[in-house]
Amino acid sequence: MITLYGGRMGSSFRCHWMLAELGLEYENPKLDMATGEHKKPEYLAINPAGQVPAMVHDGFVVTESAAIVHYLAEKHGPQFFGPMNPESHATLLRWELFVLLQADKYFSTLASKTWGMPATPEQEATANAMLAKSLPVLEGWLSKNEYLVGAEFTVADVVARSSFLYGEAVQFDLSAFPSIQAWIARCSARPAFAAAKQG
Repeated sequence: MITLYGGRMGSSFRCHWMLAELGLEYENPKLDMATGEHKKPEYLAINPAGQVPAMVHDGFVVTESAAIVHYLAEKHGPQFFGPMNPESHATLLRWELFVLLQADKYFSTLASKTWGMPATPEQEATANAMLAKSLPVLEGWLSKNEYLVGAEFTVADVVARSSFLYGEAVQFDLSAFPSIQAWIARCSARPAFAAAKQG
């Protein structure tokens, strides 16, 4: 039995996508964050941080979207880690963490206005400046590789591609990054991506 808390947006989307890639059935109870359900004792007993996503799998609780994605793949689809030699695994972690640390939070800052908590002009300026530094680095890598670990689609692509949903929410201009755009299109063309979006 798998229960996933978190809607089909933001960081929770990664988990829906990984579950779809694996073809796993799961429950997705509605958690009304607008009324503070995520701060009530019942949910805090699952995730003391009061955040989504959180997943309960046969009594085992996992939080943090990337950890959930990795757990699901380790449990049900190790092929989503690629060759799993030290070099390929280091590459997977390298680019997954690069996007999470150098792009995700800045895209999220820009998108915060879409859920009613707009960033300050200073925060937006910082986010745009940081993305201007990090996106060319990712572009350079993807100009030579189909996916983040070379030719194979992996959990790193699930985690990193999902970060760009924040950018799409604010129509962030990626026209200067054709390789990133092509990678996004390849990932988005996967049936599981569409299934996760549609629910």
